Amino acid sequence: MKKILAFSVLLLFCSGLFAQESTGSKDMKNFRFGGTVLPSLFWYKPDNLKKFASNGTVVKFGVLINGEYSFSGNFAIGFGIGLASSGGKMTFTDTTHYYFSDDALIKVTDTVTGKYAHYKLNNRTYNASYFLLPISLKMRTNEIGYMRYFFQPTLNIAVRKKVRANDDLTDFKNLVSTQQTNLDITKDMNFLRLSATISAGGEYYLSGSTALVFSIGYDYGLSNVVKGTSDYLLRADGGHKQHVPTDGSNLPQKFTQNGVILTVGILF
Repeated sequence: MKKILAFSVLLLFCSGLFAQESTGSKDMKNFRFGGTVLPSLFWYKPDNLKKFASNGTVVKFGVLINGEYSFSGNFAIGFGIGLASSGGKMTFTDTTHYYFSDDALIKVTDTVTGKYAHYKLNNRTYNASYFLLPISLKMRTNEIGYMRYFFQPTLNIAVRKKVRANDDLTDFKNLVSTQQTNLDITKDMNFLRLSATISAGGEYYLSGSTALVFSIGYDYGLSNVVKGTSDYLLRADGGHKQHVPTDGSNLPQKFTQNGVILTVGILF
Protein backbone atom coordinates (compact mmCIF):
# COMPACT_ATOMS: atom_id res chain seq x y z
CA MET A 1 0.00 0.00 0.00
CA LYS A 2 2.87 2.42 0.80
CA LYS A 3 4.46 1.70 -2.60
CA ILE A 4 1.20 2.41 -4.43
CA LEU A 5 0.68 5.65 -2.45
CA ALA A 6 4.22 6.84 -3.25
CA PHE A 7 3.66 6.05 -6.93
CA SER A 8 0.43 8.11 -6.92
CA VAL A 9 2.16 11.11 -5.29
CA LEU A 10 4.93 10.96 -7.90
CA LEU A 11 2.34 10.84 -10.69
CA LEU A 12 0.56 13.96 -9.37
CA PHE A 13 3.83 15.84 -8.93
CA CYS A 14 4.94 15.09 -12.49
CA SER A 15 1.55 16.13 -13.87
CA GLY A 16 2.21 19.66 -12.67
CA LEU A 17 5.46 19.82 -14.60
CA PHE A 18 3.62 19.14 -17.87
CA ALA A 19 0.56 21.28 -17.19
CA GLN A 20 1.06 23.71 -20.09
CA GLU A 21 -1.34 23.05 -22.98
CA SER A 22 0.12 22.18 -26.36
CA THR A 23 -0.04 24.87 -29.07
CA GLY A 24 1.65 22.82 -31.79
CA SER A 25 0.35 22.25 -35.28
CA LYS A 26 -0.05 18.48 -35.27
CA ASP A 27 -3.59 17.32 -35.90
CA MET A 28 -3.77 15.04 -32.88
CA LYS A 29 -6.60 12.52 -32.65
CA ASN A 30 -8.32 11.97 -29.33
CA PHE A 31 -8.00 8.21 -29.75
CA ARG A 32 -4.93 6.46 -31.15
CA PHE A 33 -4.27 2.73 -31.39
CA GLY A 34 -1.27 0.65 -32.35
CA GLY A 35 1.15 -2.09 -31.36
CA THR A 36 4.25 -2.31 -29.21
CA VAL A 37 7.06 -4.79 -28.59
CA LEU A 38 8.70 -5.03 -25.15
CA PRO A 39 12.25 -6.44 -24.98
CA SER A 40 13.20 -6.52 -21.29
CA LEU A 41 15.72 -7.49 -18.62
CA PHE A 42 14.27 -8.81 -15.34
CA TRP A 43 15.55 -10.03 -11.99
CA TYR A 44 13.99 -11.21 -8.74
CA LYS A 45 14.70 -9.45 -5.45
CA PRO A 46 14.22 -11.59 -2.31
CA ASP A 47 12.81 -10.19 0.91
CA ASN A 48 14.93 -12.46 3.15
CA LEU A 49 18.61 -12.13 2.20
CA LYS A 50 19.63 -14.79 4.75
CA LYS A 51 17.74 -17.53 2.92
CA PHE A 52 17.73 -16.32 -0.70
CA ALA A 53 20.01 -14.45 -3.10
CA SER A 54 19.28 -13.00 -6.52
CA ASN A 55 21.30 -14.92 -9.11
CA GLY A 56 21.27 -12.70 -12.20
CA THR A 57 19.01 -11.36 -14.92
CA VAL A 58 16.90 -12.98 -17.63
CA VAL A 59 16.10 -11.59 -21.08
CA LYS A 60 12.38 -11.57 -21.87
CA PHE A 61 9.97 -10.25 -24.47
CA GLY A 62 6.39 -9.06 -24.77
CA VAL A 63 3.86 -7.81 -27.31
CA LEU A 64 1.07 -5.35 -26.69
CA ILE A 65 -1.96 -3.99 -28.50
CA ASN A 66 -2.27 -0.56 -27.00
CA GLY A 67 -4.06 2.72 -27.31
CA GLU A 68 -4.32 6.12 -25.73
CA TYR A 69 -6.92 8.81 -25.20
CA SER A 70 -5.64 12.39 -25.29
CA PHE A 71 -7.67 14.64 -23.03
CA SER A 72 -5.41 17.61 -23.84
CA GLY A 73 -2.52 18.28 -26.16
CA ASN A 74 0.05 17.24 -23.58
CA PHE A 75 -1.72 14.54 -21.61
CA ALA A 76 -2.99 11.09 -22.56
CA ILE A 77 -4.34 8.07 -20.70
CA GLY A 78 -2.78 4.87 -22.02
CA PHE A 79 -4.18 1.34 -21.92
CA GLY A 80 -3.52 -2.01 -23.54
CA ILE A 81 -3.64 -5.77 -23.46
CA GLY A 82 -0.91 -8.20 -24.36
CA LEU A 83 1.29 -11.16 -23.55
CA ALA A 84 4.63 -10.83 -21.81
CA SER A 85 7.26 -13.20 -20.48
CA SER A 86 9.18 -12.46 -17.29
CA GLY A 87 11.15 -14.20 -14.58
CA GLY A 88 14.35 -14.27 -12.60
CA LYS A 89 17.08 -16.41 -11.08
CA MET A 90 17.26 -17.29 -7.40
CA THR A 91 19.82 -19.03 -5.20
CA PHE A 92 18.48 -20.83 -2.12
CA THR A 93 21.22 -20.25 0.44
CA ASP A 94 19.40 -22.02 3.27
CA THR A 95 18.63 -25.73 2.97
CA THR A 96 15.50 -25.99 0.83
CA HIS A 97 14.26 -29.33 -0.47
CA TYR A 98 11.35 -30.96 -2.28
CA TYR A 99 9.99 -34.32 -3.39
CA PHE A 100 9.63 -35.31 -7.04
CA SER A 101 7.72 -38.03 -8.86
CA ASP A 102 6.44 -38.66 -12.40
CA ASP A 103 8.12 -35.50 -13.78
CA ALA A 104 6.42 -33.22 -11.26
CA LEU A 105 6.88 -31.76 -7.79
CA ILE A 106 4.74 -33.47 -5.18
CA LYS A 107 3.58 -32.55 -1.70
CA VAL A 108 4.78 -34.28 1.46
CA THR A 109 1.38 -35.95 1.80
CA ASP A 110 1.94 -37.64 -1.58
CA THR A 111 5.08 -39.45 -0.38
CA VAL A 112 3.20 -41.94 1.79
CA THR A 113 2.89 -44.38 -1.09
CA GLY A 114 4.78 -44.79 -4.36
CA LYS A 115 8.31 -44.03 -5.49
CA TYR A 116 9.78 -40.56 -5.41
CA ALA A 117 13.08 -38.65 -5.52
CA HIS A 118 14.24 -36.25 -2.82
CA TYR A 119 16.23 -33.16 -3.89
CA LYS A 120 18.00 -30.23 -2.30
CA LEU A 121 17.25 -27.08 -4.30
CA ASN A 122 20.33 -24.95 -4.97
CA ASN A 123 19.36 -22.59 -7.82
CA ARG A 124 16.16 -21.97 -9.74
CA THR A 125 15.44 -20.05 -12.96
CA TYR A 126 11.84 -18.88 -13.24
CA ASN A 127 10.26 -18.54 -16.70
CA ALA A 128 6.84 -16.97 -16.39
CA SER A 129 4.26 -15.79 -18.91
CA TYR A 130 1.49 -13.32 -18.11
CA PHE A 131 -1.47 -11.56 -19.66
CA LEU A 132 -0.49 -7.90 -19.34
CA LEU A 133 -2.89 -4.99 -18.67
CA PRO A 134 -1.04 -1.65 -18.44
CA ILE A 135 -2.64 1.66 -17.46
CA SER A 136 -0.55 4.82 -17.87
CA LEU A 137 -0.47 8.60 -17.90
CA LYS A 138 1.63 10.06 -20.72
CA MET A 139 2.89 13.64 -20.22
CA ARG A 140 4.27 15.05 -23.48
CA THR A 141 6.22 18.13 -24.43
CA ASN A 142 5.16 20.38 -27.28
CA GLU A 143 6.53 19.63 -30.74
CA ILE A 144 10.24 19.96 -31.33
CA GLY A 145 10.60 19.47 -35.07
CA TYR A 146 9.07 16.06 -35.82
CA MET A 147 9.48 14.94 -32.19
CA ARG A 148 7.61 15.10 -28.95
CA TYR A 149 9.20 13.79 -25.77
CA PHE A 150 7.33 12.31 -22.86
CA PHE A 151 7.44 11.03 -19.30
CA GLN A 152 5.15 8.08 -18.57
CA PRO A 153 4.34 6.39 -15.24
CA THR A 154 2.52 3.08 -15.74
CA LEU A 155 0.72 0.66 -13.45
CA ASN A 156 1.09 -2.90 -14.79
CA ILE A 157 -1.46 -5.56 -13.87
CA ALA A 158 -0.15 -8.98 -14.87
CA VAL A 159 -2.37 -12.08 -14.74
CA ARG A 160 -0.49 -15.37 -14.44
CA LYS A 161 -0.66 -17.65 -17.48
CA LYS A 162 2.01 -20.33 -17.00
CA VAL A 163 5.27 -20.60 -15.08
CA ARG A 164 8.11 -23.07 -15.67
CA ALA A 165 11.31 -23.60 -13.72
CA ASN A 166 14.78 -25.00 -14.34
CA ASP A 167 16.40 -26.29 -11.13
CA ASP A 168 19.98 -27.00 -10.11
CA LEU A 169 19.76 -29.74 -7.49
CA THR A 170 21.57 -32.16 -5.23
CA ASP A 171 20.13 -35.67 -5.08
CA PHE A 172 19.97 -36.73 -1.42
CA LYS A 173 20.17 -40.38 -2.48
CA ASN A 174 23.77 -40.19 -3.70
CA LEU A 175 24.71 -36.51 -3.11
CA VAL A 176 25.26 -36.02 -6.85
CA SER A 177 24.49 -32.73 -8.60
CA THR A 178 21.63 -32.98 -11.09
CA GLN A 179 19.03 -30.86 -12.87
CA GLN A 180 15.31 -30.81 -13.53
CA THR A 181 14.09 -28.62 -16.38
CA ASN A 182 10.78 -27.27 -17.60
CA LEU A 183 9.01 -27.98 -14.32
CA ASP A 184 5.45 -26.71 -14.09
CA ILE A 185 5.32 -24.51 -10.96
CA THR A 186 2.33 -22.42 -12.01
CA LYS A 187 0.36 -23.29 -8.87
CA ASP A 188 3.23 -22.11 -6.66
CA MET A 189 3.10 -18.57 -8.09
CA ASN A 190 0.70 -15.74 -7.26
CA PHE A 191 -2.18 -15.23 -9.67
CA LEU A 192 -1.62 -11.46 -9.96
CA ARG A 193 1.60 -9.47 -10.21
CA LEU A 194 1.62 -5.68 -9.84
CA SER A 195 4.44 -3.35 -10.85
CA ALA A 196 5.03 0.33 -11.60
CA THR A 197 7.12 1.43 -14.57
CA ILE A 198 8.68 4.88 -14.78
CA SER A 199 9.75 5.54 -18.37
CA ALA A 200 10.84 8.33 -20.69
CA GLY A 201 10.87 8.41 -24.47
CA GLY A 202 9.80 10.11 -27.65
CA GLU A 203 7.33 10.12 -30.52
CA TYR A 204 8.60 10.63 -34.08
CA TYR A 205 5.76 11.79 -36.31
CA LEU A 206 5.49 10.26 -39.76
CA SER A 207 2.23 11.79 -40.98
CA GLY A 208 -0.52 13.58 -39.06
CA SER A 209 -0.84 11.88 -35.68
CA THR A 210 0.85 8.63 -36.82
CA ALA A 211 4.09 8.22 -34.90
CA LEU A 212 6.86 5.81 -34.05
CA VAL A 213 7.06 5.55 -30.27
CA PHE A 214 10.06 4.46 -28.22
CA SER A 215 10.98 4.57 -24.54
CA ILE A 216 13.10 3.04 -21.80
CA GLY A 217 11.88 2.52 -18.28
CA TYR A 218 12.56 1.00 -14.88
CA ASP A 219 9.99 -1.52 -13.70
CA TYR A 220 9.55 -1.70 -9.92
CA GLY A 221 7.75 -4.68 -8.40
CA LEU A 222 4.88 -3.92 -6.02
CA SER A 223 3.75 -7.44 -5.13
CA ASN A 224 5.09 -10.88 -4.30
CA VAL A 225 5.46 -12.97 -7.47
CA VAL A 226 5.47 -16.30 -5.62
CA LYS A 227 3.06 -17.71 -3.06
CA GLY A 228 3.82 -16.47 0.43
CA THR A 229 4.12 -20.08 1.57
CA SER A 230 5.15 -22.66 -1.00
CA ASP A 231 3.01 -25.74 -1.52
CA TYR A 232 6.02 -27.85 -2.53
CA LEU A 233 9.28 -26.35 -1.22
CA LEU A 234 10.22 -27.32 2.34
CA ARG A 235 12.45 -25.87 5.04
CA ALA A 236 15.01 -28.09 6.73
CA ASP A 237 13.56 -27.52 10.18
CA GLY A 238 12.21 -31.02 10.76
CA GLY A 239 15.55 -32.49 11.77
CA HIS A 240 17.95 -34.73 9.79
CA LYS A 241 18.47 -38.41 9.33
CA GLN A 242 21.89 -39.40 7.98
CA HIS A 243 22.45 -35.85 6.66
CA VAL A 244 19.10 -35.90 4.82
CA PRO A 245 16.46 -33.43 6.08
CA THR A 246 13.16 -34.89 7.16
CA ASP A 247 9.93 -33.32 6.00
CA GLY A 248 10.10 -29.91 7.69
CA SER A 249 7.58 -27.11 7.16
CA ASN A 250 6.49 -25.40 3.96
CA LEU A 251 8.87 -22.66 2.87
CA PRO A 252 7.86 -19.00 3.40
CA GLN A 253 9.02 -16.90 0.44
CA LYS A 254 8.72 -13.39 -0.95
CA PHE A 255 10.29 -12.20 -4.21
CA THR A 256 9.54 -9.01 -6.12
CA GLN A 257 10.43 -8.58 -9.76
CA ASN A 258 12.34 -5.54 -11.01
CA GLY A 259 13.60 -4.81 -14.48
CA VAL A 260 14.47 -2.54 -17.36
CA ILE A 261 11.96 -2.37 -20.22
CA LEU A 262 12.45 -1.06 -23.74
CA THR A 263 9.36 -0.25 -25.79
CA VAL A 264 9.19 0.23 -29.56
CA GLY A 265 5.86 0.66 -31.31
CA ILE A 266 3.63 2.66 -33.59
CA LEU A 267 0.45 4.63 -32.94
CA PHE A 268 -2.02 5.60 -35.64
